[in-house]
Amino acid sequence: MKDFFKCQECVDLLTDYLDGHLESEVKDRLDEHLSGCAPCINFVRTFETSKDLTHRLREQQVDVPREVQDRLKSFLKEEIVALSVEKEK
Repeated sequence: MKDFFKCQECVDLLTDYLDGHLESEVKDRLDEHLSGCAPCINFVRTFETSKDLTHRLREQQVDVPREVQDRLKSFLKEEIVALSVEKEK
C-alpha cells in the first residue's frame, strides 16, 4: 500500500506544489492523493482562483490588507480540514 498524504499535509504543501518547488517524489505522492480526493481537488481549484484574483488585484494597484490575506488562508485551511473530516464519515 502506498503512503498517502492526509488532507492537512496537502494544504501545507500547496504553495510549493503550485509553484513547482516540490521534489519529484513528494509531488508524485501529492498527485496521487489529489487524484482521489474531491475535497482537496476543490481546495486546489479555490486556492488557484484566489491566487489568480490576488494577482489581478495587484496589477490594478489594489492592496489586499495582510489581515484579509491571513483570514482567507485560515478560512481555506479550515474548509479543507472540515471537508476531509466529512469525507472520513
